[in-house]
Amino acid sequence: MPTIYLDMDGVLADFNSKAALILQASKQEKLQAQQSGHWKEQDWEKLKKYPNLFRSLDKTEIADDLVNLAKKFKSELGWDLFILTAVPRNNDVPDSFQDKFEWIQEHYPDIRIRFGPYSADKFKHAKPGDILVDDRKDNCNQWAAANGIAVRVIESDRSAAVDELLKLYNQKLSLKRLASL
Repeated sequence: MPTIYLDMDGVLADFNSKAALILQASKQEKLQAQQSGHWKEQDWEKLKKYPNLFRSLDKTEIADDLVNLAKKFKSELGWDLFILTAVPRNNDVPDSFQDKFEWIQEHYPDIRIRFGPYSADKFKHAKPGDILVDDRKDNCNQWAAANGIAVRVIESDRSAAVDELLKLYNQKLSLKRLASL
């Protein structure tokens, strides 16, 4: 059965806005973090000490749209659906597993969770044709290299990812209808 995976941080949960608030970062510092895909090491040292960092994130403005569309893949196309998230690269935020689980349970309790466990491991979940919606360019590239379909969320234009996923949904729906003729 094909599967659609939604990333949490940067896709469903707005990590960078919370990080910028905690760090009192300038717009330029936030933009640099967005472009590089990570915060500077000295900033990360501060962030990882913030209590329940991942539990405290707000939803992105597209989170519900992506989830509702992913649920259509499940209900109308028969796909499986997971949130595929990861723990920080050095596993240096002890509560990250629990915080992420609680965040997902609060916002999307009917979606199952899988952990990479690290971001660099996400591609190992890919089967040919599976879809990953993720904000990290390297994750999307690795997913595509594993013959999956990657939809990249770019923070400056997140709605483009919703549009791209909707196109994929419509393509898959058309194929299903043709196959049933």
